[in-house]
This record gives sequence, structure tokens and C-alpha cells, in this order.
Amino acid sequence: MSKREQVDAGMIPQELRNAFEADAEAVYAFTQTFFEALVSSGMGHIVISPGSRSTPLAISAERTEGLRTWIELDERAAAFFALGLAKATGRPAAVVCTSGTAAANYLPAVIEAHYSRVPLLVLSADRPPELQDWGAGQTIEQQGLYGRYPRWVSEVPIPGRGADALRFAGQLAARAVEHATGSSVGTPAGAVHLNWPLREPLAPPTRPGTDADTSAAFAPPQFSHGRPVADASDVSDLIERVRREERGVLCAGPMDASPELVAALARFARVSGWPLLADPASSLRAESRRQEAPILDAGDVLTRAPEFSTRMRPDIVLRVGETPVSKAQRLWIEASEACEVWWLDQGLHWGEPSHRATRIIRGAAASLLDSASDALEGDGFRDRGWCQAFERANAVAREAIETCVAQEKSWSGVPIAATLTSEMPEDGILFSSNSMSIRLLEIGYSNNASAFRILCSRGASGIDGINSTALGVAAGSRQPTVLLTGDLAFLHDLSGLLLARREALPLTIVVIDDNGGGIFSFLPVAQQGEAISFDRLFHTPHDLDLARVASLFELDYHTAGSVSELNAALASTLRTEGVSIVHARVDAADNAARFREIIAAGVAAVDADFALPEKATKSSLSA
Repeated sequence: MSKREQVDAGMIPQELRNAFEADAEAVYAFTQTFFEALVSSGMGHIVISPGSRSTPLAISAERTEGLRTWIELDERAAAFFALGLAKATGRPAAVVCTSGTAAANYLPAVIEAHYSRVPLLVLSADRPPELQDWGAGQTIEQQGLYGRYPRWVSEVPIPGRGADALRFAGQLAARAVEHATGSSVGTPAGAVHLNWPLREPLAPPTRPGTDADTSAAFAPPQFSHGRPVADASDVSDLIERVRREERGVLCAGPMDASPELVAALARFARVSGWPLLADPASSLRAESRRQEAPILDAGDVLTRAPEFSTRMRPDIVLRVGETPVSKAQRLWIEASEACEVWWLDQGLHWGEPSHRATRIIRGAAASLLDSASDALEGDGFRDRGWCQAFERANAVAREAIETCVAQEKSWSGVPIAATLTSEMPEDGILFSSNSMSIRLLEIGYSNNASAFRILCSRGASGIDGINSTALGVAAGSRQPTVLLTGDLAFLHDLSGLLLARREALPLTIVVIDDNGGGIFSFLPVAQQGEAISFDRLFHTPHDLDLARVASLFELDYHTAGSVSELNAALASTLRTEGVSIVHARVDAADNAARFREIIAAGVAAVDADFALPEKATKSSLSA
């Protein structure tokens, strides 16, 4: 056996072992300084998955005052849990894992962090250079593991002794946080990957007083956080458009908007008389009451109504946030070939897939809208027939939806979404899964609900890591949190519930269980049924009893087969510390049929009202 093979196998002669041996005191001084600098830079949470090579990182993180450590066995679940922590707090959360394929399990969450602009720090331990590409166990190519998705990637040097090494550790931490948040480096928030080659021995020094000096306090460098103010020409052009164009619309997609932006959007809608189509995850549906603004909660139905949507096409659209959930709304905007589309991009991350944008304004949306509103206040634009027609149609649609929901012909998703949003407390957070869950909120979530915070992972719009992300949101906020999810997304992330057994987190998981992928029933291919093996290939019934899942993880469990039972379950769980499951079984076929029926009722009511003589004679509404 060669010396290299002996190194790889751990059979290392003393003289060679000395050459490759870590300086444990230097390593732990370096890692301790790094984590203390992360705290100084504003990070407060780290999620650790147990492993050997990451020992110095895990122990140093645990010893760092002000840093909350969480333990999650599954690296994929750990990364999504950290994503939820970051969503809730607005600050980066970190994940730590050992070398090898452990780090590969972070990829789905890194992708979601990229597309949803969430700050995340990935700290992957690695084998040192002398073991790379030599067949050593648990060793893969970790540099570039996440492709183009991280905001910054850095290979951490083998820690050495001295003040310069400690200064580097502190600067590395501060720079990683700045890249993850993007606030002063001109990029959107996202993931940062630091790869840590570490040599053995990995354990900390055992003799007291041998640690290298870390007494010099680290002061993070001062980064400049610009406070952008809208360009004067953008403000004047927007004012001119409002005065000239009656047929304007605001379109707010999914976003965890600041209170300033929410208030600016609501005020501009009121002052300009341009109705605001509010996505369920836009943070705006609760603002119509509080700010008396024309914020619409039935945009999906309005843009499906043939007569209304054809005659009420806009001449200018202001878009903000991610792409709206409603496909009908997107197609309605895209069908207006001559329409101006202003995209107010708040994330420095291209998010306008329609290719219709005629003007793109990077940042400063609140400043732009407030400045324009100052000039337009009192001009009476909301009294225009255009805005009034949208507000009336929205009221008609919402009344038809609520009437249809109240009939309770069968227990289905829209009544569940409507009940849930009406019962959410003002200080609560609703985290929505993707697929069918967010579409149920599109229809069931009305403006009359309380002003709770709503979050979702609409970056890549997948169902991966949903339970873990919601657990992270509950952990980061410590506020009553509800996850609305389907059964497949719930089952996809069962391992994430391991953490729920150890941590008393304020999370209620409402699972709409239609025994498979019910959303596929809305695809054209569903019409071909068993001729193309639809049930086996798409619906994929699992026939699992979710009560056994609750029992397996020792979680509080409730069933909800009606509005009254769901209300009782929420009343019991929302103020209870710990994770609860509320299991709402629905029939897949009935659920799909009721969804279509409720939308059809809203569409029919809108077009019937719009066809009334007094509506048809308004010249300002002519196509």
C-alpha cells in the first residue's frame, strides 16, 4: 500500500500524519471567530445536520452566544427549515452539514432561495485537498455544487494561527451575510455557499487554556445601505399617465412586502382610480378595508368573465411582485397587445415572463408611488367609471362566491380556504403550499379577512420542503402559524416533522387530503381518463391514513369534515404551543367539481351584472 493509499485508509505513518494534521486550537479559534462575526452581522439562527467532518463548525456554532442552533437529521429538510427561518425574520439563516452527498441535499432549497430572493448561508464541510480525487470516503466535488444559484461561492482556506487568520474569519462572515442579503452589493438576496475543507483531528482541544486567543472583539465592517429615492422623471411620467389614461390597472403578485410598500400601493390605487388586482400572497387583500382603496380580491374571476374581461382590457398596467398565481389574469394582461406594462422590480431579479414590459423601474417603488400620490391627491380619479366598474364587478363576484360556498353541497377546498382565512388572528402567519393550496386561496381568501401575514414559496413554485419551511417560519416568528397544504406536499416532506417532536413550535398544519394529485384533474389530459391511465400516472392515490402520521411523530391530531369542525380545530390549535395536524378529507372528484362550480358562479354573476343597460351605456367603458 502506498503512502497516499495509507493516508486515504487512515493508516498513516507518523511523519506523514504530522504533515496533514490539523492545528485544533487554530481551527476552533477560526471557526469561533467566524460564528461570532455572523452574530455581529445580524444572523441569529443556524440549522445543523449531524456529521463527523463538520464537527468544528457544529461545536463552535453551539458555543456562540446569540446564535440559536437547531438540529435536523435530514439535510434537505434542514435547508427548507432554514429557508422558513429566513422568510420569517428577514435575515439570513445558516445550515451546516458534513461532506459528500449530504451537501447535495441542500440544492432544492438553494434553488428556492435564488428564485424567491431569500437569504441563506450554506456551510458545507469538506475533505482537505490531499484527500480530494484520491478515492477517500464521503468525498465528492463540492466546489460549484449548486451551479449558478448561489449569490457568492467561496472555498474557505485551511484555518491557520494568528491575528490575520482571525481577521479573515470575521471578514468572511460579514461578507457572506452581505452577499446573502444583497442589500449593499446591488444583487437580490439569495444563498451563499462557503465550502470548508477540514483536517483531522476534528474534536476541540481537551486541555484547558490551550485555545488560541480570540479575545479581540470583531467589529463588522460598515457597509453602505443605499436608500433609493424615485427618479424625478419616473414620477412625472407616472403622474402624466394617470391624468391621461383612465384605463389603468395595478397588478400585485406574491411578495412579502414592507409595510411602506403595502401602504404606498393601496394609497396610489385610491388616488389614481386604477384598481389593484391583489394576489392572495401579495400582502394587500387586508388593506382595502383599512385604507379604503380599490383593492380587488376576485381578479381571477373578473378576468375569466368573457364579456367583462374583453371590454375592460387596460391601456396601462403597473406590475409589482412575482408572477401572479392567476393564469387567467396573466393571459388577460398579455391579450392587450397595445398595453403599456410598467414593471416595478423590487428584487433586482428578472421576474417578468410575459415579455410585455415596456418600462422597468429597479427599486424605489414606495417612493415612486408616494410621490405620484402626493401630486394626484384630491383629483377625484377614483370617481371615474373605469374604477367603479371594477369595484362593482369585484363585489358581485365575491358575493356569488360566498353564496355558493355557503351552500356546502360537499366539503371541499374553497370553503376550507375561506374558513381558514376568516379565522386567522391578526398576529398570525399563513404559509401556503403551492399547487392547489394557493389556488384555493386565490378564490377563497376575501378582503374581509384580518390583516395576518401570508407567505409562500413561489420562487420555484414546487412542493418540496413545504412542512420544513413552515416549521422554520413558526420558529423564526414565534407567532401563531398555519400551513395550508395538500396531502402530496405533506407526504413529500414527512422527514421534516422529526424536528416537530423536539421543538414546541406554534404551527397548525391544515392538510386538504384528496388522496392524490387532485390539481391534475384540471389539466386537459384529465379528460382522456383511463384511456391514458390518468389515475395511475397523474392522480397517484396513496391510500394512506394521515392519522397514523400524527401518531408516528406524536403530534396533536384533529379531523375537520365541515366548517364548524374546522373552526373548532383552529380554535383549539392556534393558541397551543406545539405542532398540530388538522386533517380535512375531501373527495377528489367532488373537490374539483365544486372548485369549477364556484368559479363559474362568480363568472356568470359578473357578466350578467355587466350586461345590464346602465352598465352597457357607459361610453368610457367602450372597448
